[in-house]
Amino acid sequence: MLVMNKYQPLLLVGLFLIVVLTFNSIILTFAWKSLLKLSDYRYDSKKLEDLRYFALSKINDDRKKYNLPPLILSNNTAAQIHANEILRTKSLSHLTLDGYKPYMLYSFYNGTGYVQQNVGQISYVLANNSQGYYTVSDQCYDETKFYCPVIDQYDAISNLEHSMMYNDKLCCNDGHRNNILNKYHTHVSIGIAYNDYYFVMVQNFENHYLGPNFKIMKEDDDIKLEARISDPDKFDFVINHVSFFLDEFPTKLHYEKNRDKNSYDFGDLKLMVSKPLPSDLEYIQEKEGDTYKIIEAKKWELKEGDINLEFQIPETLDVKDKILTMVVYAQTVDTEGDISDEISNDYVPLTSYTFFNSQS
Repeated sequence: MLVMNKYQPLLLVGLFLIVVLTFNSIILTFAWKSLLKLSDYRYDSKKLEDLRYFALSKINDDRKKYNLPPLILSNNTAAQIHANEILRTKSLSHLTLDGYKPYMLYSFYNGTGYVQQNVGQISYVLANNSQGYYTVSDQCYDETKFYCPVIDQYDAISNLEHSMMYNDKLCCNDGHRNNILNKYHTHVSIGIAYNDYYFVMVQNFENHYLGPNFKIMKEDDDIKLEARISDPDKFDFVINHVSFFLDEFPTKLHYEKNRDKNSYDFGDLKLMVSKPLPSDLEYIQEKEGDTYKIIEAKKWELKEGDINLEFQIPETLDVKDKILTMVVYAQTVDTEGDISDEISNDYVPLTSYTFFNSQS
């Protein structure tokens, strides 16, 4: 009689931080049809809603300990799309298989804020000879070989949240923790995907500071932004500058080359737009060799929370076949209307907008 040994794999909590450094988020004007659809995975909608609100409660419990306001659950679906794909591939990454960065996917699904992402998974693994691990979650269904207790989704959420808050220094230099405790975040969209032996959670933390009726208009190289700042926590924001970043178009090759990185950014900073100066003054580059250019806005009107900006992309900036992302940064002011000394270098991204310049 053939007797097979039955192994019990380790249950591994894995975190993968997505920090957008000083940049992120969007809306878009170009789209591909190859992205995953929500229908790729079907869950009991009530159960999924309960899990999301449970995850939200754990986040807000941690924020409450530090006297931070609670976050609101966002209805943006990018986090769920991302979680679905990770469950399918069993490969934890900040990028989609098509090479989309989180802020691209967020914008594809009509995200209108600024986004920073945490990702975590719980899966069964076995140690290999090189003192690493390899995933065996899909083999847990073979009861003759492995013994894998079914993962409880609520315990998984609690364990991931605890790891992000209290076991994050070695993994990610406390990036997850800092994201959870970021005082400027207002919302979070949560993606949860799972089977009996694998669980993944995507947290897209969002900054929403522009009112719902804001307008961004682009005609050739001329861009206009009209909006009103929504500031429920009374940070008293004043627009400081607008930055533009260039990304290559996302591809599957880009995913393969970057899928294991534990951070991402907007790509190359190419342009910074600031308010017009008096005729006898001009902006000076911060240091020699900077790859970005500083220009003055054509229009820079800020009054009682209303924003009316207009600027022109220089002809020297080649955006053909590129993804151009605009990020609006602000600072806080004190009661006298001056920039707060306490956080004078703290630039807060209020929103961003990505222009997908279609390939010819």
